[in-house]
Amino acid sequence: MSTLSDRVVSTLGPYVGDTVADTCVRATALSLGKTADDLTPSDFPTLEANVRRLLGPVAPTAVVDQLLADIERGL
Repeated sequence: MSTLSDRVVSTLGPYVGDTVADTCVRATALSLGKTADDLTPSDFPTLEANVRRLLGPVAPTAVVDQLLADIERGL
């Protein structure tokens, strides 16, 4: 996996499980015509939108904001 993929799964995994976190990464990659291994930090805005869509209905905005900040900080 790419650094971005690894970072997303390690950050989101404890909250939504590794399978859901990995699915979010793969869905982002597919939407960009890439594989999860090909994602780069420049793809973060698309990933952010997908994470917000995934977690928005079940997590407070402040929690989602913090998780995304943690992901971005690690890139």
